[in-house]
Amino acid sequence: MNQQPQKSKILNNALPKLIRLYEHWEHIEEFLEIEKSLYFRKDNRCSVFQYENIKENNIEKCKIKANYYIGVGTISNNHHIFVSPKVNNKLLESIQENLDDVDVDHTAKAKIESKEEVNSLPEVDVVKMLSEIIKLPDATKEISDLLDIDWDAPEIEVEHLDNDYLSPFLVVQFIHLMKTIVKKGLKKSYYTVEENLNSRIKGKILVPKTIKLNHLRNKVTNTFCKYQELGFNSIENRFLKKVLEFVNNYLSTNKELLSSVNSEIRNSINYISSAFELISPLENIKEIKSVKHNKFYKEYKDAIHLGELILKNFSYSITKSNIARKKTPPYWIDMSRLFELYAYKRLLENEAYRKIKYHWKTFGNEVDFLGFYNNPEKGNEIPIIIDAKYKLHYENSKEHQDMRQVAGYARLKKVYHHFSNKVKNSDIIDCLIIYPTLNNETELQISEIKAYQNIYKMGICLPIK
Repeated sequence: MNQQPQKSKILNNALPKLIRLYEHWEHIEEFLEIEKSLYFRKDNRCSVFQYENIKENNIEKCKIKANYYIGVGTISNNHHIFVSPKVNNKLLESIQENLDDVDVDHTAKAKIESKEEVNSLPEVDVVKMLSEIIKLPDATKEISDLLDIDWDAPEIEVEHLDNDYLSPFLVVQFIHLMKTIVKKGLKKSYYTVEENLNSRIKGKILVPKTIKLNHLRNKVTNTFCKYQELGFNSIENRFLKKVLEFVNNYLSTNKELLSSVNSEIRNSINYISSAFELISPLENIKEIKSVKHNKFYKEYKDAIHLGELILKNFSYSITKSNIARKKTPPYWIDMSRLFELYAYKRLLENEAYRKIKYHWKTFGNEVDFLGFYNNPEKGNEIPIIIDAKYKLHYENSKEHQDMRQVAGYARLKKVYHHFSNKVKNSDIIDCLIIYPTLNNETELQISEIKAYQNIYKMGICLPIK
């Protein structure tokens, strides 16, 4: 009598558990021992989380602390980890208010422990950020570096709306590329057509097919022919039309997930669909593998690659694009790099920062932004070094190390050489630290950090769900 409940309990314990974290939140899990961390793009310098195995009262425990990556992955046979982009707004406020004081311990003032407080934290709208940065020049390559998908690992079942950042991330990119393709004009190419012609012949006669389906049925005037035709109904366009059907189905059933950009996306879909209206979807997906890409239509190569990822993500089944729960491959999104690109987009929208370059490299150093800006007090085209810091959680006074880092970039001789006649060797080049903020009123307002000479700060407002 007692064996059945015990067996049920054992089976329940064997089911994988999903540990939920937000960026830089620390969590202690009982009966868990982790052997190694997960790494973004298999880079040992980019750990998805930090961990420490401990033992208390003869109970094995593991202390886990998430870093700057969101997504889902497997950490043991019975445990998965899901990290969401929730923002500790207490920390952001404390940092912005006390940035000039090197002795302030922000973590002590903004510690959040209860689940109620965690659930009430605002969540960064990743899709909204992505919808902005895809408008940057050559955004496709930069965005591809933000995402790491492990297709070889076992899939993880998640709640579709709450835990899936991968699907909207791929869909928004695909829609933008498709819109670019339509604006540029669909590619015409030769494709093979098989047709049963009446009283005429075109191209190559398919003799066995003609005899079997025509002559044996007393259709002596009909001939099956195979020929090449130039037009839009090519394998590439038919494949993109197939993916577009998946995307349309996904969008129609997940409006809440994309609510912040739903209007813009829907307008783009209508624009794209009108151009693909007369194109038939590709039934045999494997045919796309034989296509050779044209350098003039570089967007096609990127769109087809994204299309393959989207179909693979939905297991090549259109019915799986609208289910409440789905299986997803382990994936991670680099939020610090996403914030850099979002900050770059916001800077370019401001007239004062139009002459800024992204990711300038020298001597193994990589500066986030370098260029000229307009300062009302100093004049126009003032040389500046800019560093974007996506810091939602700080160690004690750690942000001051970031200021010293950007000041070090400003002392490189290559930097002085880059600015040439605009700066003398004796001049101190301006530095700017960009931080995330939730305050719309202070966004893009530059102010001097009093503890340092010629170092300024600026808040970039994060879009929140």
